[in-house]
Amino acid sequence: VIPVDTTDPGAATPAPRPPWYRTRFGLPLGRELLLIGTGLALYRWVRWLVRDDIGEALANARQVVSWERALGIFVEVDLQRLAVGNDAVVWLLNRYYFLAHFTVAALLMIWLFVRHYDHYGRVRRVLFLTTFAGLALHVGFPLAPPRWFPDMGFVDTLQTFGPRIYSSDAVKSAANQIAAMPSLHVGWALIAAWAVVRFSSRRRLRFVAVAHPVVTTAGVVLTANHWWLDALAAVVLVAVAGLVDLPLQRRLERRRERRLATETAASAGAGTARPVPAGVRP
Repeated sequence: VIPVDTTDPGAATPAPRPPWYRTRFGLPLGRELLLIGTGLALYRWVRWLVRDDIGEALANARQVVSWERALGIFVEVDLQRLAVGNDAVVWLLNRYYFLAHFTVAALLMIWLFVRHYDHYGRVRRVLFLTTFAGLALHVGFPLAPPRWFPDMGFVDTLQTFGPRIYSSDAVKSAANQIAAMPSLHVGWALIAAWAVVRFSSRRRLRFVAVAHPVVTTAGVVLTANHWWLDALAAVVLVAVAGLVDLPLQRRLERRRERRLATETAASAGAGTARPVPAGVRP
């Protein structure tokens, strides 16, 4: 039996598989890790810069209270009294405040990088814009948290019920405790919810994502770590960051569409081409 080659001579040859370092898990992943690491280092450094502006932070906090009273939204103390009366609620909110912030953000970026790589860049840009705009506000408007005002009726639930993640000495503390406005806890939670709702088709996951900023806002307010206006400022920052990034996102999408169109045309041309017989000039 003479073997017969059934391969279509005009069929396009599959593109060779690129080496691993040319895939997203090679150089692009290394670049992202370096970028995120640099961003986190800058985040920590900027927050550390203004950690000793205690007097200004206290004065700004009293100004925020006056604004909230004028708006009729200074109800944090009343809401916290309800929460403090339930040990289970306080236990949950304290740990959610402490654990969810960085954990959810990290899981979000990993999920996007692995499952929705085309959208990863946009979410990362909005996250960075929100974060560094927030850091600028932290420098320009240092703000003490409500838990520093027991005279107003606030309870420091982290110090009272644990875990005690903040030092009692704000100046010597490793964390900047006078960076209440905006609440980046709320800002990052909103970005996570937006990304999951926008790019995931799983209903349960989207429900959990929407619940995340709600629980986060409750956590930061009822633990007396943030004022209502801190959460509102975060909402505004996320919206502005999304709008600022929108022109760049549209430009990148147009560039991607042109590249895909070019690649599709090239593939179609390669697939329909026929070999030229020997001795015949094309």
